[in-house]
Amino acid sequence: MTTSQPDPMDHDDRVAQPQAAVRRAAAGSTEWALAVDQLAEAWLAANDLDRAIATRRMGLTGLASEAAHCRADLQHDLGVDLMTRYRRHGRSADLRTACRLAEAVFAAAPPADRLRAASDLAARWSAHPEDTDTLERARRFLADELAAAPQDDAARTAAANALAGIHLALWHRRNEFDGLTAALEKVLAEPVIPGAGAANVIGLLSEVAEESSDLALLAEAEKLARRSLAVVEGEPRVSVARLLAAILLTRHEWTGEAEVLAEAAEAGDDAVRTAEAAGNADLLAQALSVRSTVHGEAGRVFDDRTRTDAAIADAKRALALARSTTPETGEYTNQVALLLAERFDLFGTSEHLDQAIVLVDEELARGPAADEFAAIATNQATALLSRAELRTRPDPAGAAGDLLRGIELVEQAIKATPPGSAGLAARHSTASRLWAHRDTREALAIAGQHAEAAVDHCPPGSADRPLYLNNWAMLLKRVRELTAPDSEPAREIALLERAFEAARGRFGETSVLVASIRYNLGARLLEVFDLRLAAGTEDLALLQRAIDELDEALGADHPHLSVPTGRLLGDIAWRLSLWDKGEHAFRLALTAAGRLTGLRRHRQDKERARSGVQGIGALAALCAARDGNVAAAAVHLEQASATLIAEAVGVAADGVTFDGVVAGARLMDRHVLLLGTTAAGGIAVLVGPDGRATHAELPGLTEGAVAGRVAAFRETISATPDSAAAGRRDAADVLCRWTAKTVLDPLWPLLADVRRVAVLPLGRLAWLPLTAAAAPGTDADLSRLEPLLLIRATPAGRHGEVPAGPRRVVVWADTGPADARIPGAAREARRVAGSHPGAELVVHDRPAGDTEPEPTDDPAALTALFDADLLHLACHCEVDAERPQETVLHLSPPLRVGTAPPGRRARHAHIVLSACDAALTSATLPDEALSAATAFLLSGAGAVTAPLWPAGDAATPRFMAAYHAELAAGTAPPRALAKVQRAWAGRPKFFAASWVVTCWPDAAGVAAEKTGAR
Repeated sequence: MTTSQPDPMDHDDRVAQPQAAVRRAAAGSTEWALAVDQLAEAWLAANDLDRAIATRRMGLTGLASEAAHCRADLQHDLGVDLMTRYRRHGRSADLRTACRLAEAVFAAAPPADRLRAASDLAARWSAHPEDTDTLERARRFLADELAAAPQDDAARTAAANALAGIHLALWHRRNEFDGLTAALEKVLAEPVIPGAGAANVIGLLSEVAEESSDLALLAEAEKLARRSLAVVEGEPRVSVARLLAAILLTRHEWTGEAEVLAEAAEAGDDAVRTAEAAGNADLLAQALSVRSTVHGEAGRVFDDRTRTDAAIADAKRALALARSTTPETGEYTNQVALLLAERFDLFGTSEHLDQAIVLVDEELARGPAADEFAAIATNQATALLSRAELRTRPDPAGAAGDLLRGIELVEQAIKATPPGSAGLAARHSTASRLWAHRDTREALAIAGQHAEAAVDHCPPGSADRPLYLNNWAMLLKRVRELTAPDSEPAREIALLERAFEAARGRFGETSVLVASIRYNLGARLLEVFDLRLAAGTEDLALLQRAIDELDEALGADHPHLSVPTGRLLGDIAWRLSLWDKGEHAFRLALTAAGRLTGLRRHRQDKERARSGVQGIGALAALCAARDGNVAAAAVHLEQASATLIAEAVGVAADGVTFDGVVAGARLMDRHVLLLGTTAAGGIAVLVGPDGRATHAELPGLTEGAVAGRVAAFRETISATPDSAAAGRRDAADVLCRWTAKTVLDPLWPLLADVRRVAVLPLGRLAWLPLTAAAAPGTDADLSRLEPLLLIRATPAGRHGEVPAGPRRVVVWADTGPADARIPGAAREARRVAGSHPGAELVVHDRPAGDTEPEPTDDPAALTALFDADLLHLACHCEVDAERPQETVLHLSPPLRVGTAPPGRRARHAHIVLSACDAALTSATLPDEALSAATAFLLSGAGAVTAPLWPAGDAATPRFMAAYHAELAAGTAPPRALAKVQRAWAGRPKFFAASWVVTCWPDAAGVAAEKTGAR
């Protein structure tokens, strides 16, 4: 099949003059050949590469014997044009023809031009995709010609640059580091002139610098790139600017210099602009790729979602361009996938991770190039590991499938990686993490082999070596926990000491990696101290060493490390009864957890750091109280109350103060009772509107006791069918009696002069019926104090204004699907609406087999709901585990309630959720997980009335009717609820004790109580 060539003599005003010169000259003459060459250059200037190629072909075909001396120049120039077209469009015929032309030029070259011709020929040979034999042939050929050429040959610099490019191509195909370093020595022996010809030398310098972690060599590459960028223009500028951006990015990664990212972004912009102006799709794809990498890093460092999204947009555009020019798109696909996966880590939902996995699966199905497969497969294995971690609890079978496929891919990647490759260590490390997640003895043994191989294959000076040593030590810790939990972690300590020595010379003392290693080392040393102490030996020198390592880790000031480090140091001080030092350490840990609310780092790190944060706050409060500082104890409890809530509403860690707690008490005209629990017992701090703070310790309120009581109650509620309600009633009575005796009875000396109270319970304490607990058949202990629950004690600064005009009441019921019916929902809604003249009533009685659609985020529907003064919802609701600030309201259609719907009056709506356990915080989310009630408060409600355990279908309509009768009469929600619960005191606690009023200490405490029914 032949392709028609464009006619170079077609009329075009842009090339009219050189066309006229060709027509005037005698066909085939030297004058004609020169005119043809000028016409080809004119077509290039007009951005018509195809006509330039056709023009030079015409010149070679019509050249007469007397002008044969022009043949080599025409062949050379035609070869250059064909290579340009090959790079743009990937036409293999262009590459083959360009190689034949270069061979002809080299064969006819005089001695003075031999080295230049050899450089051109070798560069074209090296362009063959996936052809390592041709690459090696090109390397040997050019190296021999360079060795034979005179030292004063002007083409030596160009030849050295071409040789550097061949070595780079061999490196990417073979990953042989020894050959790369030997090439650098040979290339640098030649003079290097800044400019277009230096691009390959810059690339070679930066590659060797990265693989050897040589900052000085990287600085040389940066210097040469900057000098070259000052003098080069056109297409060569794209390569140099792109290299400079990549070098600056590496410098940032090594040194932590965030300001370097701005320069890297400028270089990336330069590369993209120049490539767009040149119209070169291949170069533009490369430029977009490097700019995408810079944007991605900046988004991560500066917590900037806009930059992360810009990185993804650049990467997708680069991928689209690459697919139009070359079949080798694995690198570009991989970049898009990595950015999508990272967006999931930083900001997103699992859909970003799923998109990344699908994208790479498509690339793997196409069959990536052999030299790309290992990297793509390894990154896909990492993404599958992330998804397996995400799916472990809701979908264990899916998680197991992801792990197995990830293991299969990474094992294939290891087999596809040549021995000696720098990437081999990373692939073994990934395999180790995947195997370790299977968490069986056999799997952990295989994981250990891979962890050891990662260290063995990692060059001694590599920046990754300390990380691999640390990971190996952590894997051995897990093996020891399974096989010999009472043995000393001697091998782990030895590995961590090696990791520390390898890291301290490469990274700063306060770097994340060094701090992580020191934390792990301190924790293992503390473990040895405890083991020896249990055996009768108190090694205080060892304890001091552990404290020193933990102090250094804490001093590095990385929030996600400071939380567990402060906890360990606080535990040590606690055991030694050093209350002030314990409070100091716990306070630092708590502050670090609070700082995490303003940092958008990896979501998994944030969740790990928050784990146990409320327990840390309680311990800090207990230490502070024993040290005599009750105000500090109140602050610790308040700061620990809910960092997710703080993040949702923009509360900074340093915004939590004792004055803030007092301000909340004054705003509500209530005392605030903050409650926490520790392994050593509970702590209660009472703060009054007058600023006075008192406290009490609750010895029986230990973490274990609360967890046991709550777990037993929840298990009974879950296991008992509706038809066996007696079991639920008995369980509720037992829990209420225990809560009254253990929590409330010791508090009465504190509460003697209190008129009204707001309770802020931490952690599992929020699961106890604190506001309605009492012995069966008696009034709730706190009922006379009109209690309500807080989600924070400090006002959020968004006080609700109660609108003027008639009171708007909305009652909405949904009877639920066939497998989760709420039999009394419709009856309840009608009774509630009957208490409020003019109420808007919506009842949806679902037909059998009704299929519920996906939740919507309709702003208009949300605004309509929140514009009500009183909104009663008799329907199912649940917390969204992906975004715990939100909840799904199972109406028809289901409605997703997000934070702060726009265009809505703030904080006056009183919402009643009368189904499910809508006030219960989820046990499957982080420590300060949110409930459905909390989600409504975050979305703008002033107060939410909801149950802590599933409301009884038979009793709820009557209880709600009584409650709404009080509300309709103008009684404030806390007083109304307490009054109705007292009226129900003679009935089993199961029916009435679960109901609580939850609120912010602003609109709910002021508007709802002072305005009544209006």
